[in-house]
Amino acid sequence: MHSSTSNSDSPDKWPETYWRRPIPTAHWQGVSLLTALLVLAFLFVWETWWRLDGYEPSFEETAELWARMRDKAGTGAPDEVVYIGSSRIQFDFDMAVWQQDFGGSKPIALPKVGTCPRPFLSDIADDPDFKGVLICGVTELLFFAPDMSPPHSEATAYLNHRKNRPISSRTDFLLSVPLQSALASLNAEDLKLGTLLRKRWLALPNREGSRIMPDLPPYFARIGPDRRYHMWSRMEQEAPLQEKVQQIWLPWFTMGPPFAGEGLDALIESVRLDVEKIQARGGRVVFVRFPSSGQLRSIEKARWPREAYWDRLLEETGAPGIHFEDHESLQGFVCPEWSHLTRVDAVTFTRNLIPFIKEVL
Repeated sequence: MHSSTSNSDSPDKWPETYWRRPIPTAHWQGVSLLTALLVLAFLFVWETWWRLDGYEPSFEETAELWARMRDKAGTGAPDEVVYIGSSRIQFDFDMAVWQQDFGGSKPIALPKVGTCPRPFLSDIADDPDFKGVLICGVTELLFFAPDMSPPHSEATAYLNHRKNRPISSRTDFLLSVPLQSALASLNAEDLKLGTLLRKRWLALPNREGSRIMPDLPPYFARIGPDRRYHMWSRMEQEAPLQEKVQQIWLPWFTMGPPFAGEGLDALIESVRLDVEKIQARGGRVVFVRFPSSGQLRSIEKARWPREAYWDRLLEETGAPGIHFEDHESLQGFVCPEWSHLTRVDAVTFTRNLIPFIKEVL
């Protein structure tokens, strides 16, 4: 009887096909060419589909793109212009108009959508090589957000990325630039497969009684390599899209009580110290309140009254400020989704804003 471990049933010589799988005979060059053509055809159709839907090539908002812009700041030149803030200044401040009407070098864009600009203010205040003009946009919900809140933490994450940038991050960015510049279908906000499945193709309602964070707005801006935001043409023209984003803003701007009390006192004091550092070495800081409109502006007035926030910020820091409601030429702009200006209005607003900035510098 054979042992269970016996290999006496094995053939003396395994057939060659047992060890080596023969490659089928085929015209592999033709197969490769056909595969490449099918892939290119799919990409062409995919790209054309989304361009017909109004999408444009746009850079992705990333920490690496921000860090590359930050590397350009701090030249020591007194005419250097840097601006920080949240999304309003990114949409509403036109760098080309500034350079044309104000003169000097092109401003460096360092805002970040949905974040508190105070960490960026502190970073520039601690940079001994910055001696220029710093324009800081103020959106009360975000500017007066407490430390450790998501708006503050997201800005801090950008600073941390710059301090600890891996080589792979720089390489990935450089490799992606030609594609981001050419393809609308690479839109990271709306056109990722997961986003399309979740929000377009298989959109499911939330369970009744579920407690979740409000949605974030969909894509409505084209981002240039200089981080300048241009409002999407469909947002400027389509009322349903405008109304959709308006309704998204409401829960964000009414969530929880506004920051106040001793915490607000400490916050404004920290801003004062940062402004003082910049001014001590010859730099200048200007705060700007960009337009908002509709129901959103009514909410902002009720929750963040000027005398308790904006006026106090200027009084205690000693820095000049320009509020759109204080000057006739800065009034009357209607934000399509209540919070940001159209491309044309951004040009006009910037041109009207420049004389007031010149006046306070």
